[in-house]
Amino acid sequence: MNRIPVVNIITDAILPYYAPDLRKKMKSVGLKERPEEYMDKAIFGGFVMGATVAMVIAIILWAASIISDITGLLASFLVSLLIFIVPLAYMNMKRIDVMQHRLKKEIEYDLVFAVKHIVIALSSGTPIFDSLVSVTKGYGKVSEEFKRIVERVALGESLTSVLREEAEITPSSAFKRVLIQIANAVVSGADVAESLDVVIDQIAKEELLEVKEYGQTLNPLVMFYLIVGVILPSLGVAFFIILLSFISKGVKFPFIHLVGIAIIIGLIQFLFLAFIESTRPRYALMS
Repeated sequence: MNRIPVVNIITDAILPYYAPDLRKKMKSVGLKERPEEYMDKAIFGGFVMGATVAMVIAIILWAASIISDITGLLASFLVSLLIFIVPLAYMNMKRIDVMQHRLKKEIEYDLVFAVKHIVIALSSGTPIFDSLVSVTKGYGKVSEEFKRIVERVALGESLTSVLREEAEITPSSAFKRVLIQIANAVVSGADVAESLDVVIDQIAKEELLEVKEYGQTLNPLVMFYLIVGVILPSLGVAFFIILLSFISKGVKFPFIHLVGIAIIIGLIQFLFLAFIESTRPRYALMS
């Protein structure tokens, strides 16, 4: 196992407390490395990014003549490093959660139609294994999940045990319900198609409700965006410049300040739009 020296000491100290279920999360997103290696890279990456940010800040302070000697330059670098290294390392460690969230959305996008396909196949008399094989293509990420299940069963593993194991590691609660329902129906001898039909109808209703709730939250968000991102910056800057002209003709408002304000406004708008896009439900809904 290749681990980063020195960093592994920190990893071994915080791993039992920070992420006891890290191995399960890594397995769900297909990461093959060990949890210790993942944490080593995350902490080391946080140190590298923190050092880069600290160096940029120190250079800016030096260029602006705020710092004029080597001691001050070194001090600003170390202070900035201490400030940024912990949050950046934490962001690196949380990357696994971002990957899980993305995988959850990708699985649930086509889940309803994929399971409906299985129900139709079962209703026509197709065996359960062949029904699962029929959805290993054409349904995006959920097809990849079913393909992995089919491959394991084809190699000799029990269908119910594979379904339960995959249900334990999947980040999608909806997909987990589908797998558990199939496994329970197979074990009990119940009608798998009927059981799945009930579950998938519930999931479809939940997805439709989530889309409606998202639409309702957009109204206040759009109003907030118009005020903070459009009206306030444009009118605020204009009134501020006019006010300065009345206070004293000697007061100047440098062009570089306007550029800085424009950059800040653009960043706010970008973050706002990115937030809206990231929270938007993505489902192939049934009509």
